[in-house]
Amino acid sequence: MDNSVTELTARIQQLLATASGYDPAVEPPSPNAATFTSEPLPRSRLGMFCHADQLHFLTLPGNRDELAQLPIGLVGDPYADRIHVVRGIDFWIGDRSLRNQPPNPAATILLNDLLDDVAFGAYAAGDGDRAFVRRLLAADRPRIAGPCLLLGRDERTDTTTGLPEEFLDWLQRKATQAVAGLVDTLAPDDGTPAGE
Repeated sequence: MDNSVTELTARIQQLLATASGYDPAVEPPSPNAATFTSEPLPRSRLGMFCHADQLHFLTLPGNRDELAQLPIGLVGDPYADRIHVVRGIDFWIGDRSLRNQPPNPAATILLNDLLDDVAFGAYAAGDGDRAFVRRLLAADRPRIAGPCLLLGRDERTDTTTGLPEEFLDWLQRKATQAVAGLVDTLAPDDGTPAGE
């Protein structure tokens, strides 16, 4: 990669870190080196709200009661349901979203990218999660409609938490890969660096 692409990629990573309030490791682990541990996951104080084509990071309230009510308030349905597909992450949607809400492409793409990486070993998961995800993908690609809230889940206490740091690292890697792909697509074929 030439310097302008490297600089652009570094700047976008910096903007992502600043926008989310999350400072990921300088050298994220290789996506092929995903390893599973049964130890509790390190947690952030962040959630993510997906609405149509937008993703927003949210700083979560410290009060457990407020945090427990957050999905109901944000998904716009008094009967919020959680989609739990991998340890430590819940996708919260409205109970009637598929029938009453327009498709949510941002959340659907995010969910399917996560499922693909779990299924093929690029996201750390246990054997049970990986087998479940493979069965889910073999049946059909899940889709999400309406607002969606991503939160962490502490399985030991069955309580809502911030997103796992491992998920945020994965998300940054996916964003960096997407930006690099976009830059490659926009680069002229004549060898001229992008942006010139």
